[in-house]
Amino acid sequence: MIAVTNTATTKALWYLTRGTGLVALLLLTASVVLGIMESVRWARPRWPKLLTAGLHKNVSLLVLAFLGLHIVTAVADGFAPIGWLAVVVPFQSTYRPLWLGFGAIAVDLLLAITITSLLRQHIGYRVWRAVHLMAYACWPVALLHGLGTGSDTRLGWVLFLSLGCLALVVAAAWWRVAVRPPDTEGVRPLAVLASAVASIAIIGWLMAGPLRPGWARRAGTPAALISGRPATTTPAGTSGNGNASSATSPPSTSGKATSSAIQIPFQAAFRGTVTQQSGGGDDGRGRTTVNITGTLSGGASGALRVVLSGRGIDGGGVEMESSRATLGPLSSPSQYQGQITTLQGTDMQLQLRDASGHSVTVALHLQINGDGSATGTVQAQ
Repeated sequence: MIAVTNTATTKALWYLTRGTGLVALLLLTASVVLGIMESVRWARPRWPKLLTAGLHKNVSLLVLAFLGLHIVTAVADGFAPIGWLAVVVPFQSTYRPLWLGFGAIAVDLLLAITITSLLRQHIGYRVWRAVHLMAYACWPVALLHGLGTGSDTRLGWVLFLSLGCLALVVAAAWWRVAVRPPDTEGVRPLAVLASAVASIAIIGWLMAGPLRPGWARRAGTPAALISGRPATTTPAGTSGNGNASSATSPPSTSGKATSSAIQIPFQAAFRGTVTQQSGGGDDGRGRTTVNITGTLSGGASGALRVVLSGRGIDGGGVEMESSRATLGPLSSPSQYQGQITTLQGTDMQLQLRDASGHSVTVALHLQINGDGSATGTVQAQ
């Protein structure tokens, strides 16, 4: 029996995780810029220093609030196998360990900054100042975490937002060096050069990594998530495989069972193409292969492919000797695999199974047009 998952809740958590992460990055960027403004004691008649200091403090608190929501929704989502331990212990998660590890480092740095800020009067200014400077390291680590872990990095507006944050922080750092240059001679050009090189390196890495196809696998996404196969959810604080889903798109609300993009049972419309290839043979009836490929719409969204082979029949068609069939979401079109069990003209019944042994019976009713296109209905149970 196939288990039912609450995909509506899963999808909401998926969007909340990414939304709160992006907002946290924006707020952290604003906090860094305001901190730079406060460090040079920048003020104007309509913008006193107290306003900058108060705004910096409040924005920093908002960062913690959205970061907390980001963490809770990411762990509760189950879309990726992230346990509570992975939140604070870097590089131990099975899901994109390097990039998720950067997120854990950013969390640890922010916690250290927050705790020492609360204890500033007890630990002294020098200790507080030394720890507070880690905010400059926290920001690029958080940026790399978002770009490397986020499944929406390739979206135009997300990329624009991330690069905009990068440009804003670099501009603020250059302004800081120009307004109050370091005491040590030669540090100013070194700081400017280092920030420029770091920016170019990040952009180059983006183009060679997250912006290129196949990043999910190279980033360390478990194969079960990429292929859409079901996985086991582990208790909080442990690591393992997460719920079955695509690693590059939000779980679909039409999901049930082993795939959140295909709901079983369903009845859907089919639209695709039918191609036929014939080979030679001593008796003039060479081996013929018929390929039926198309997509589902209406009651389900996904892809269906049926291939049958056998002796060609005079006047067209094939006397089937072997067959194979696949069904699945567009992100994993071969999730269910099997063969034809009954064939009557253009009506056929398929028996399919997924990697965990879940069985699906599919009835395909086709109408083939003269131009090779095909329409019909698909029923699955």
